[in-house]
Amino acid sequence: MFSYFAYGLGIQSQLYIPEFLPATVKHDVTIKIEKEYLLNDYVPCEVIEHELFIKLDKKKSVFYIKDTGFFLVENGNKIAVFPAPDVSEKVIRLYLVGSVMAILLYQRGLLVLHASAVNINSSAVAFLGVSGQGKSSTAAAFHAHGYDLLTDDVAPVTLTQQTATITPGFPRIKLSREIATALGHDFESLSQLHLDSTKRGYHITQNFAQSPLPIRRIYVLADDTEFGIEPLSPKDSVMELVRHSRPTTIGISGGAPHFLQCATLAKKYNVYRLKRPRNLSLLPELVKLVENHASCQIQSAVV
Repeated sequence: MFSYFAYGLGIQSQLYIPEFLPATVKHDVTIKIEKEYLLNDYVPCEVIEHELFIKLDKKKSVFYIKDTGFFLVENGNKIAVFPAPDVSEKVIRLYLVGSVMAILLYQRGLLVLHASAVNINSSAVAFLGVSGQGKSSTAAAFHAHGYDLLTDDVAPVTLTQQTATITPGFPRIKLSREIATALGHDFESLSQLHLDSTKRGYHITQNFAQSPLPIRRIYVLADDTEFGIEPLSPKDSVMELVRHSRPTTIGISGGAPHFLQCATLAKKYNVYRLKRPRNLSLLPELVKLVENHASCQIQSAVV
């Protein structure tokens, strides 16, 4: 058995997971591998040929990927891995450390943003966006300027009456060849995530935040010809948070509880649209823009 720490949780695993931080801590989550199983016992026959099938539930969820296998996530503390024949552990881990852990965090009652976040002045600054919008690239640009990475792609938010915090994930950022080259990394030396993936994993050896941080700013990334930051209305803030959080991002409604979490977060913090040209040479200018904006006096979204 291996022991790890990620997303604020102690994890005991039968699977070797080098992406997570090794740690000897009390485990909150167990991960086991099941090699003897009947697929039809867990996945409906009519969806077996689909590329992806997800059954989401607070108590028991199934995450199935054709030719890879499936994961059974239970009660926010158990993950069973059912690998397809001959699938590599690297492919299993690709889904496990991201989407599957997001489901587990959702089961634990957290608001799981589809976001990357960095530490600016001991506070969390989060970047939301659909896949391909540049969340990882933006976080990587800040890391290259000396800021701690907090999490990439999966940002678990803990809401209290006083504040909201983001818990760190694990020290890796997914980079495309273009962004890796722009930031001075050798793309070929980075960890291959999947044979079909255009991105690779950059393992961070320093400047990784390991404790939850209070949220300071939330930005929704948007393409534009010019740089700019504009506050969203309370209604639009809620809708953007709903849109860019689990379970909406996997095509499933979270119902009233999920909407209430997003509304609560929007009441505590302004949400901003961060407009920028998709030009890698301008990343330093983007970093400077956010640095200046994030250093301004925080204002609650409640007037």
